[in-house]
Amino acid sequence: MSALLEVERISRRYGGLNALKDVSFSVREGEIVGLIGPNGAGKTTCFNVVSGAVPPSSGAIKFKGRNIVGRKTSQIVHDGLVRTFQATTVFPASSVIENVLRGAFATTPVSMFGSIINTGASRATLAVTRKRCEQLLERLALSQFRDRKASELSYGGQRRLGVAIALAANPKLLLLDEPVAGLNPEEAADFGRLIRELHESEKLSVLLVEHHMRLVMGLCNRIVVLDHGEKIAEGKPTEISVNPKVVQAYLGTEVVA
Repeated sequence: MSALLEVERISRRYGGLNALKDVSFSVREGEIVGLIGPNGAGKTTCFNVVSGAVPPSSGAIKFKGRNIVGRKTSQIVHDGLVRTFQATTVFPASSVIENVLRGAFATTPVSMFGSIINTGASRATLAVTRKRCEQLLERLALSQFRDRKASELSYGGQRRLGVAIALAANPKLLLLDEPVAGLNPEEAADFGRLIRELHESEKLSVLLVEHHMRLVMGLCNRIVVLDHGEKIAEGKPTEISVNPKVVQAYLGTEVVA
């Protein structure tokens, strides 16, 4: 498998603090890669840098072979790298279907002129886009809520809606930032199955930040471990679970057992 994302010795400094220091890893096509570490390890900073929200102080980030450092977030999304966030990021006053359509419009090839004069090509493109958004709602068990305000969904429903919004942009690589945070064990297990199904059906590569170790160990092909802004380990789940540095920094005997 070829590398879809290549993170090459990225660092991010805030004054004298190194939030990230010379971190390198890759995500190959078709992989689910986990990014783990204790609180303050630099995981969210890494996500912010990779997704273009924050520039690195040094290093390179290549997506589909092209250096994306310095590109606008909207351009990176259009290229196929899309992320979700720790907190639910929905438009609360808009309906569920409107939320998903907004995600789709980030990459829908409809010109402003075509939209204004309502050309045939514009109508056809929008019809296809709406159909895909409706299908996403069905896939994520949100169809029955399509016309309700996003704010009326449960916390778990808003989590699923966030994923639907991201998927509507047709990502090639999906960055999931703590997708099961705040969910109960049953909801977390359901969400893990959903990620696996979407990974297979949508042919997605996934980079996942998560503290839920059972989910990470059962879902990921490889795991990258950060501690104090540096990469301390990388490997398959079975290798990471017994790595002494990882156990000392983060996992603990309960997870390893």
